[in-house]
Amino acid sequence: MDNIQKSNQRILFLNPPGKKLYMRDYYCSKASKANYLPQPIDLLMQTGFFAEKGYTLKVIDAIIEKLSVSDCIKQVTAFSPHLIITQCGAVSFEEDNAFMEALKNELPQTPILSSGDLFLDNPAYFLEKHKWLSGIITDFFSDASLHFFENNGAASDGLVTRSTASNYIPAKRKTQKVKLPRPRHELFKNELYIVPFANCGPMATVLTNFACPYPCTFCIMSTLPFKTRSLEEVKEELLFLKKSGIRYIYFSDQTFYVNTEMTEALLDFIIAEKLNFSIMCYSRVDVMNEAKMRKLKKAGCNILMFGVEWADDAYSKKYKKNYNTEQVKAAFKTAQQVGIKTMGTFLIGVPGQNAQSILNTVQFAIDLKADYAAFNVAAPRSNTSFRKEALESGLITTDDILMDQSGSFVAMGTGLLSSAEVMSLKKKAYLKFYFRPSYLFKRAIGITTFYEFKNHIKDGWYVLLNQV
Repeated sequence: MDNIQKSNQRILFLNPPGKKLYMRDYYCSKASKANYLPQPIDLLMQTGFFAEKGYTLKVIDAIIEKLSVSDCIKQVTAFSPHLIITQCGAVSFEEDNAFMEALKNELPQTPILSSGDLFLDNPAYFLEKHKWLSGIITDFFSDASLHFFENNGAASDGLVTRSTASNYIPAKRKTQKVKLPRPRHELFKNELYIVPFANCGPMATVLTNFACPYPCTFCIMSTLPFKTRSLEEVKEELLFLKKSGIRYIYFSDQTFYVNTEMTEALLDFIIAEKLNFSIMCYSRVDVMNEAKMRKLKKAGCNILMFGVEWADDAYSKKYKKNYNTEQVKAAFKTAQQVGIKTMGTFLIGVPGQNAQSILNTVQFAIDLKADYAAFNVAAPRSNTSFRKEALESGLITTDDILMDQSGSFVAMGTGLLSSAEVMSLKKKAYLKFYFRPSYLFKRAIGITTFYEFKNHIKDGWYVLLNQV
């Protein structure tokens, strides 16, 4: 197929509509806790493969554009795509499935490929039950969707089809270096996206690696193959974003700085080229140290997120987080000394947890003097040993596939607490952390830009609404 023929082939990247601000990407779907929504990374990372080949591409993000079901279907059918690449989520699958069935009725000959957290455990089941689904994307860092399109529906590593589903074996855990074409950020309406607590915009989401090499058993990332991009690829992407007017970069790596040599070189490049981005990233307390934090600060980092999870080291050991509360305290203290704002993520509602343990976790977040905190609800993700534990404990059944770690609903109790009690404690956690007078005063005097002020007001309002 020559370039002219390829340009006549239309590929649609679709984030379906929803009643909430759903984030369905990265095999970890959830509802936004406030007013934030970053670019759907599953879709973004695949755009480069098709753009490099000369196909005509379009992105419809019905969530960020607030499209109704009917308006979204009208836009899709008007584009008349030859392939649809989409994403579904355990948080929203009842809505997703109804929408995709309606869309398939309009475009019966158009193949639809989808990523999604709920698909990973049993792809054969979903491909058999949902006829609109032509294939399941298990790795959006691969060119499997392109291979499918150019080879008459053939499967390859990173994509499961009906012909291969019965023999599907999850990819082995190993570290790989991969080559990816530049993601086409320009296809997205970047001025509409936002991450919590950003101090400027517009923003863009960037990945330097895929998944995570650490073994945390409650996290889907510990089941996926760890992949890293080249330094030159990421440099090219950042230079493009700078020229495009992007001011805020959200490094969506599950563990930023896990590759020290590559990350040091990347930060040195950002500093030397005076890209002047503000940066948000997520890492581990046993990966970061003072020297790394100082370099991050110099490169523009204003928020560093850590997965704290619990105030109890026994849980950290049980679920293979593999660091302790003393390390957590030291990392937060260092970040504060360096001048980087901190966000801690905490996990409540794990099997066997009681109310006092959850309240201790909330107090730990306060004692750490974290600038921000996210209290996530334990979600028994597909294909994790955490789900196996929940099944064996009788906390869920195999039919329980809908879940939301952000806590808009609670998928399971702890054995000691009902799901309703976990929800109540989650709400108390947010109210106790964010609505302390001392905290509100600290946040008010720490605001440096009008953009940041607007975001804080919106986020605070949505957080309050979600808890009362």
